Order: sequence, then C-alpha cells, then structure tokens
Amino acid sequence: MEYKAFRCLDCKVINVFPASVNDGRRCLDCGGFITPLGNAKAHGKTISGMTIDVEVNTKQLDKALKKAEKLAKVVADLNMEINFIGGE
Repeated sequence: MEYKAFRCLDCKVINVFPASVNDGRRCLDCGGFITPLGNAKAHGKTISGMTIDVEVNTKQLDKALKKAEKLAKVVADLNMEINFIGGE
C-alpha cells in the first residue's frame, strides 16, 4: 500500500494517510489543516484495526443527574404555584 505524508500547519505533527485518501483530511492530533510533504513508507507491520476497552467512573455524573432532577421538580412546583396565583 502507498502512503502520503502531511505536516500540520498548526502543531507541526506529521500525519501519514493512505495515498488513496481524498482531500479534506485534518490533523489527527489537533484537527488543524495539513499540507502534503510527499510519499511515505510504512516500516514493519501496519495496524488495520484496534479495539480499546474504557472504564468510566460515573459517580459524580450520577450525583449531578440527581441534583438536576431535584431542581427540575422544584422549578415545576414553582411554575404550578405561579400559574395558580396568576389564576386567582
């Protein structure tokens, strides 16, 4: 497989893509614009796929969700009181 090398105009990281890749690619590191450097070669075995397992501790998120649910109830109760007072 043939490859092309590109340098990011922002962070200067060199990115390598298959030569068949269309225009519109951005830097894989920062998302900046890239400019072509020329042909590139892959030495050794290339990786065609990767699987990553991620564990996330959601304890803080769960606390925030409970607080948001309590706040939504308070706002709904206040809205009912305001509508009741406005209707008198």
